[in-house]
Amino acid sequence: MSYFLKSNNLNFEVSIIRQDMSVIYLLLTISIIVAILFFIAFIYSVKTGQFDDSYTPSVRMLFDDELVKEKQEKSTLD
Repeated sequence: MSYFLKSNNLNFEVSIIRQDMSVIYLLLTISIIVAILFFIAFIYSVKTGQFDDSYTPSVRMLFDDELVKEKQEKSTLD
């Protein structure tokens, strides 16, 4: 009689483990779908130009002279 009780408990524990694993599969599926959606949103934003830098090219000419002067000063000191 004790054999049947042990086997029933074992089956119950196995069924609990299988239910827990189904939650992991569900969470993995949802996380992959969310990751794909974020990737699609990123690709769309890159193609529409949201990451284009329109400020730096207009200011770059102000900083180019300082770089040239520093190079000239180093060459005269050598």
